[in-house]
Amino acid sequence: MMSKCQARIRQLGLKSDSLHSAEDRLESFLIDHAEKFLNSHGRRMIGWDEILDGDVAQNVTVMSWRGMSGGIKAAKMGHDVIMSPDPLLYFDHYQTKDIKDEPLAIGGYLPVSMVYGENLVPDELTTQEKKHIIGLQANLWSEYIPKFSQAEYMVMPRIAALSEIQWTQKDKRDYNDFLKRLPHLCAIYDKEGYTYSKHVFDLDVNYKINHADHCLDAELATVDHAAVHYTLDGSEPTSSSPLVKDTLKIKDSCILKAVVVCSSGNSKIYTQKIDFNKASLKPIKVNQPIYKDYYAQGPETLVDGLCGDNNYSSGRWVGFSGDDLNAVIDLLEPTEISQVSIHTLVDKGSWVFDARKFGVEVSDDGVNFKQVASEDYPPMNESDADCIKLHKLSFTPVNARYVRVMLESEHSLPSWFTGAVGKAGFLFADEITII
Repeated sequence: MMSKCQARIRQLGLKSDSLHSAEDRLESFLIDHAEKFLNSHGRRMIGWDEILDGDVAQNVTVMSWRGMSGGIKAAKMGHDVIMSPDPLLYFDHYQTKDIKDEPLAIGGYLPVSMVYGENLVPDELTTQEKKHIIGLQANLWSEYIPKFSQAEYMVMPRIAALSEIQWTQKDKRDYNDFLKRLPHLCAIYDKEGYTYSKHVFDLDVNYKINHADHCLDAELATVDHAAVHYTLDGSEPTSSSPLVKDTLKIKDSCILKAVVVCSSGNSKIYTQKIDFNKASLKPIKVNQPIYKDYYAQGPETLVDGLCGDNNYSSGRWVGFSGDDLNAVIDLLEPTEISQVSIHTLVDKGSWVFDARKFGVEVSDDGVNFKQVASEDYPPMNESDADCIKLHKLSFTPVNARYVRVMLESEHSLPSWFTGAVGKAGFLFADEITII
């Protein structure tokens, strides 16, 4: 087949240029041929935004799935567009960050709030160009969906949020009002016997390092402002436990547990282990860009005392693509240290690979650094399991104020990784521990 394609390229005189390869041109030729056939039979072609990679056919409608950029480009070219961007409208992503009790999904994180909160008719388009955005579409790929009830669970109530942003003018949308109406819709789901996700009603917990008070601030909230009770000693919270009245200021390692208490019954108990070490809550900077879609809480994600799980989109991991991690932690005063560790995530199907090298340097002034330990790692094999890896370096105790932590990413994916050989893998890192 490849030889036939190359022969056709030569026959048609197709050439590469700075924008498109000869193979892109051949794909465009085929799409144009198919479109003319469909048009001659009273039909129009719809194609995923890959068709923009070549000379796009004249009357094709473009499905923008690789983010928003394809739809924007197509609308500016005068093509009709159906916005269907990943991850914002891919309902095969998880609906909660706590995935241990969830049915297996492709990964990612897409709560109802993200579906409702995005503007899928970009403001950068002119009024005329916006007319080419003819609709929205959510996708649910079924390779992880063994039964129809699970499809219902993945779709509802996210489909309600999608419907409202599709049919409601932007200035009329109100997420808080949507949440007030959502219980009535869920009552209909219950009456009809649908299986649906209730995570929108879960306890919402957000953490932020508070340098002024040298603590981790934890904000706990619910969509209906129900009472939340908590404990910090690992015991099960009840209605007799302390009530969350304001931001919790956590200064020591603990196990935070919380429960929503309301007339309809208590929520699932929220549990989070918070483990502080010499790096925790300290100032940190990174010397290279974090990948914008996996920024989480920025560099502070690495020293907030919270460890990431197997979900790379949980907000607990920072991601890098084509860049290595180079982070400097200010311990604020000379401190004796003898070990540094860091976690990485491996999810090969999502191009997330382990580190190739781990190094630690120390400094008294933040300018002049000395290496105290390093370790190289072999490239991953196809048989290597997806998992969370702990990389640890121990060394003779030293006194230092500044600690530089370096992780080298997989710059070139291996030959067995079909379709992406030679491209850079993702590196996901979390929680630097210094003892």
